[in-house]
Amino acid sequence: MTIAEQKGAGFITPRRPAIHLPKLRWQQILAISIFWFGLNFHWTALGIIIVPGQVLKMVGDLHKGEALAFVLIPGAFVSLFANPLFGMLSDQMRGRLAAWGRRRPYILVGTLVNVGGLILMATARDIPSLAFAYVIVQFSNNAAQAPFHALLPDIVPEEQRGLTSGVMGLLAVSGNISGVIIAGHFIDATKPFAAYQQGLWLAYGIIIAVLVALMLITIASIRESATASARIALQEAARAAATPSLKVQRLRHPWMTRSALLNVVGTLAIVGVAWGAMAVWNGLHLAGQQIGSDVQQVILEVIATVGILRLFDFKPRRDPDLAWLLLTRLAMMLGISTIQAFLFFYMRDAVGAPHPEQQTTNFVIIVSLTSLISALVVGWLSDRYGRKRMIYISGGFMALVGLIFIVTHSLPIVLAAGGIFGLGYGAYQSVDWALVADVLPSHKDFARDMGIWNISNSLPQIIAPVVGGPLIDTFAGLHRPLLGFQILFTIAIVYCLIGTVTVRYIRGVKR
Repeated sequence: MTIAEQKGAGFITPRRPAIHLPKLRWQQILAISIFWFGLNFHWTALGIIIVPGQVLKMVGDLHKGEALAFVLIPGAFVSLFANPLFGMLSDQMRGRLAAWGRRRPYILVGTLVNVGGLILMATARDIPSLAFAYVIVQFSNNAAQAPFHALLPDIVPEEQRGLTSGVMGLLAVSGNISGVIIAGHFIDATKPFAAYQQGLWLAYGIIIAVLVALMLITIASIRESATASARIALQEAARAAATPSLKVQRLRHPWMTRSALLNVVGTLAIVGVAWGAMAVWNGLHLAGQQIGSDVQQVILEVIATVGILRLFDFKPRRDPDLAWLLLTRLAMMLGISTIQAFLFFYMRDAVGAPHPEQQTTNFVIIVSLTSLISALVVGWLSDRYGRKRMIYISGGFMALVGLIFIVTHSLPIVLAAGGIFGLGYGAYQSVDWALVADVLPSHKDFARDMGIWNISNSLPQIIAPVVGGPLIDTFAGLHRPLLGFQILFTIAIVYCLIGTVTVRYIRGVKR
């Protein structure tokens, strides 16, 4: 099929046929999306309260930043390839399991393995075992997430994407506030070990119950035979049967192609050369500076990320809108991750809150309440006034909060700034999914491409702790913790501004 023939046949892009999807009732949208509440409940409780608290309990005050990076980075790296990998496997699901759907088996099995990883995290007694369990959680959670993320463009008609993305934003915010309330209520690192451990098990138990229950609701509400990709596949098969001479392109991604093998070998070779060069630098003490292990890990993982993107057929010149979207989201999530990852330590060391767990919880509650206001409204507005305008507004609000954190450390003002951050965060969450659904290039690879898109969420989890952890540890050692956080939040402002400006280059989204 030529490009002209494809456009004449009703193709949105040369690789994405246009197809009419029926409008969904709000109950259907909510039921399909409800798993997003569970995922955000899970990650917010872990990332903001539970894991930092466990790290602090294990290593004490002086090395908490470095230890937290040690736990978070390997798991975040696993998510880099797990998300597009399971997305691709979901797109190519065949055989008997496909009769039950291409997405649901992965969502179910991934969630169940995720539960096992959470139990291992709860039983961890040292940093290596916690990091190992966290890797399992990241791997399995991404196995469920990638197919789940593909449901939006696969089921929801274009005219309802803003509304649905708003519902997703609302569920994300609700999950965030619920997760941090539960974790903040049960987790207190200042308690004796026995009492702390009891609260830890209760928090993990509630996370598991919420995750499993909402996963079951989502997979029970999906009719995968009615999805866009399933219907287009049937249409192509019918056209091919009716017109044998018509060549219908079928995209297949066998793992052991020559180009894939060369990509893997080449990436490993470059990683090896980079690792060797850094080892020589440290061994010879060049310039009197040592490259820290965390920095080395980030460099190697960024190189590996480029190889992963190539392996999963990401080509910026072919799909420039997707490339710009990845850059936009990467920068924005770097700003958000920088604030979230170190919020607990900021409350403790810069603000001087007597109960940092509780004040962190209060901050997230305020963020979430104002996010609730903006999430659904902005998602609805984006269908009428454009996605880009909403990103400009949200990025500006979040950058402003970083500035407030720099110039003042009064607890009431910091908590009030949470309200401003929430307006921007909720607006961004409500537009995020609709934006990517608008620019996905191929119906055949929705889940894989959503997995590639999700790398822009995983990579910041690697970079933010490595930049921020040693930074706050260094200035804490110099007895100037406040300056460390001021520099950290200046960096967060730069991230948010980059993420706001670059959205203008996404040409497939006009406004």
